[in-house]
Amino acid sequence: MNLKTTLLIVYKPGQLVKEITIPTLLYYLTPIFLYAETHYSFKGIFSRLKKKEPEIVADVPFRIEPDQAVPLLVLCKDAHLFPILLQQIEVSLIQQEKVVFKQLFKLNERINQKFWFRILDLALNERPYGPVKIDIAIQIKMNGQTRVYHNDNYRISSHFPFDTYLANDPLPRLENLVWGDLHYHSAYTEDQVEFGAPLAATLRLARAMGCHFFAVTDHSYDLDDCEDDVLQNDGHLPKWQKMNAEVEELNQQYDNFCIIPGEEVSCGNSKNKNVHFLILNNRQFFPGKGDGAEKWFHTRPDLTIPHILNNLETESLAYAAHPEVEPPLLQKILIRRGKWEQADYLHHRLTGMQIWNGRDDHFFQQGMKQWIKLLLQGTKLKIVAGNDAHGNFNRFRQIGFPFWTFRENRHEIFGYARTGVWLDQKMSKDAVLAGLRKGLNIISNGPLLWFEAIDDGGIQLKIGEHASGAIRKLWIKARSTDEFGQLTHLKLVGGEIGARSEKEILTVNHFPVPFHYEEMCEIEFGPKQGYIRGELLTQKEGKNYRCLTNPLWIGDTTL
Repeated sequence: MNLKTTLLIVYKPGQLVKEITIPTLLYYLTPIFLYAETHYSFKGIFSRLKKKEPEIVADVPFRIEPDQAVPLLVLCKDAHLFPILLQQIEVSLIQQEKVVFKQLFKLNERINQKFWFRILDLALNERPYGPVKIDIAIQIKMNGQTRVYHNDNYRISSHFPFDTYLANDPLPRLENLVWGDLHYHSAYTEDQVEFGAPLAATLRLARAMGCHFFAVTDHSYDLDDCEDDVLQNDGHLPKWQKMNAEVEELNQQYDNFCIIPGEEVSCGNSKNKNVHFLILNNRQFFPGKGDGAEKWFHTRPDLTIPHILNNLETESLAYAAHPEVEPPLLQKILIRRGKWEQADYLHHRLTGMQIWNGRDDHFFQQGMKQWIKLLLQGTKLKIVAGNDAHGNFNRFRQIGFPFWTFRENRHEIFGYARTGVWLDQKMSKDAVLAGLRKGLNIISNGPLLWFEAIDDGGIQLKIGEHASGAIRKLWIKARSTDEFGQLTHLKLVGGEIGARSEKEILTVNHFPVPFHYEEMCEIEFGPKQGYIRGELLTQKEGKNYRCLTNPLWIGDTTL
């Protein structure tokens, strides 16, 4: 017995029952904050989730554009260990508690692959609009027994139908603006306790939702694994190479959609704690295993934030991932996880901050506060939005207390918080990256706000661009739809570098047309160094939706 590493000794009268060491405790507690791969469990520990079947998971986009088919995703993982016959899938579409449509897909397909998926499109003759529920009954045959599961085969999940919005109007748009999700985990994120969805499936569902791009940002500690063993690393990086090759192949197949290759790197902040970093379009792989829990007590970061930024390729972008999210206490203790610190934001090569991470919560507000503080200090950081979805398009499923409880919610769903990018050229990966690099983008979970300015030299400028003199006019455009509610509040604020706070320069609270606003306004705002940015709110049935713009910069170019 090693008393230096022993935390707890459990006795019965006259008998040692269990010695729990620090490594054992780490091993037990890590899955508290990971995801629902249910075949992995600890020796001697009972699991309510484990079963001798493949994981069978259905999913549906949480919203679908009016001109798109209704796609259903069905995943089957680990059927190479537990082969099945997928006999049929029956889909029921429910509106106002009545089944308004049913469709039966007879498949009779034998599945014995490690990862199988199929997308089924509903053949709707008359499409309903508005909120609906979709129930997917999956009938399989295994070991001579027929079983029917609704929406997934997890032992203790709800099996509830999916809540989906069949939109009557497309996402709010402008001709040159496209929507996407900049933080997403695909099937290349796979380990003992989590997995995402295939890239090809994600692309299909993303298009149905009204997106034109997404960034695949799988964990650095997953992308360096062997293809057939998630517990072993491979220095040749086959998963990283395969992911980039698949992205390139899919991008060549589609003219009006693109995937941006990237990774979510675990790296060291200024306090040598593990934080997450979104690196987009970098051919070099950056290793990061500090918080991957691959080796106990090996929690020191592989690389630091400055090291990565100093070695970033010219065409690459770098965003602080969910930077103001405070990690739970156990993560701080067990895997040395921290958050981005003030000093970490000051490197000139940092593109910006992903302040929106799938939730409108305290950490989103904290991220916004930190961003404004940094703007007033003179940094030119841009904001983007993503959702950190691990293959979740409608419902987030997660292990709660290890192998005993199960969580389901609507957090971190693909496409909920979106980044809208203005394109100065034809839609492509390079065009999206160019727009992001310049800060020609907004973030939103519903409405759209865009503005352009005319400076005192008569030059017309967009969000993200730089005015050499004072702003004299603003051309403002705001859009919403019935899905996201009426326009309720619009404001433009200005910041002067070195000031303690921003000031409102324009506020609109009355909108004669509920979903559409366009106005040319006369103003005069001309700090020596500063910016203008915008915020828009809408409301539907008590829920607020919002859009934030990046700044339009004003004054001295030495900023």
